[in-house]
Amino acid sequence: MNQRVQMKKKLIVVLIETVMLVTLAAMICRIWKQNDIGKDQVAWNTPEDMRIWSEELRDDLTTKQITMTAIGDVMMHQWQITRGYDEATDTFDYAESFTYVEPYLSQADFTFGNLETTFAGRYQGSNSDILGYADYPMFNAPEILGNNLQDVGVDMLATANNHSLDSGLQGVYSTLDYLDSIGMKHLGTARNEEEQQELCIVDVDGITFGFTCYTYGTNGIPVPESAPFCVNTLDTYEEANIQRMCETVKALDEAGVDVVMPIIHFGTEYREMPDSWQEMCVDRLFEAGADVIVGSHPHVVEPMEIREITNPDGTTKTGYVIYSMGNFISSQRYESGIMKDIGLIMDMDFEKSGGVTRLTGWRFAPTYVYWKDDVIGVVPVIEAYENREAYSFLEEKDWVRIEDSYQKTIQTLTAITDCPYEIVDYKYNFIISE
Repeated sequence: MNQRVQMKKKLIVVLIETVMLVTLAAMICRIWKQNDIGKDQVAWNTPEDMRIWSEELRDDLTTKQITMTAIGDVMMHQWQITRGYDEATDTFDYAESFTYVEPYLSQADFTFGNLETTFAGRYQGSNSDILGYADYPMFNAPEILGNNLQDVGVDMLATANNHSLDSGLQGVYSTLDYLDSIGMKHLGTARNEEEQQELCIVDVDGITFGFTCYTYGTNGIPVPESAPFCVNTLDTYEEANIQRMCETVKALDEAGVDVVMPIIHFGTEYREMPDSWQEMCVDRLFEAGADVIVGSHPHVVEPMEIREITNPDGTTKTGYVIYSMGNFISSQRYESGIMKDIGLIMDMDFEKSGGVTRLTGWRFAPTYVYWKDDVIGVVPVIEAYENREAYSFLEEKDWVRIEDSYQKTIQTLTAITDCPYEIVDYKYNFIISE
């Protein structure tokens, strides 16, 4: 009796293994067919080859989904610097500025933004007029701002912008040293040639992103001849530098990353539509292999765009660009119709299945910068608009701005691509298909 039971068990095991092998073979054939791979292209010479291949196959058969979030310009003017100062301890802190948007940032798998100031150190900037720090035109902010951003979920900061050299070459280095000390990723500026040339590839739960970051210029401050690597600058859109930017995008594409995402500081300040230089750069970046382009610098929100891109091999893909994310936080205020107090939190959902990665969700939460005697902070516009009681600390002038941006932000976003949308979780959720 025991032998018969054992025989039945063995038969069951054999049947299960057979079914598994047939299923695996069917999956392999499907993947080969999808990717135009022949059997002769797969070589298993050693058990290690088989292990590597099986791991790659497992990854191909697993569907991965992540959310990446971006914020706009992070600036620090004197009114913010002084509000975050504690005279009793001679310290600074800006955590309260981000209380109401922290849930929007921390829930993402990866979040990045544009750091439009330096962290040169107290009394180490080009001037020290504001408690040892400085604002416009030569920004240098308390370093704790980096920690505060990290605490609410920011994982990476772009450091190439027109204020990168505000504290000189040493300010570039000190900024990067400080970001390294707190474990914050960064790109766009560098301490040496090797660091500048290293490809920025980030793996977010199995989906790889290739980033590069460039600025249109550095406010007329020349890049030191001794350190040409310190800032990725287009130097007012010189062709050689545009080509260098595009070569980096091509290198990322050829490296096999799933998504190529340039971050570019460009355009005309306070203009709500892209200028011809932005349009040219976007065209060139898409031609070079970019999938999603994230823009900053105008300090106001500019449109998003969805377009069909033709690859060199004749295939097509969908490209996405947001020309300007506006100000995430600053002391710039609404003036003569210019919405300098409004920014965006952008969510991008990516899905990878069968070795193919695509953007499956694109959402924007407009934000508003409010002023109180003790804090200058950020609130989500749609959430505040629909839940006024929860934001009772805001004043009537704030509600005027929130109502205005609730209406106008979506109009600006869709000025180029009239994509259908719905409001979901206090965000403009664009209905995209590919």
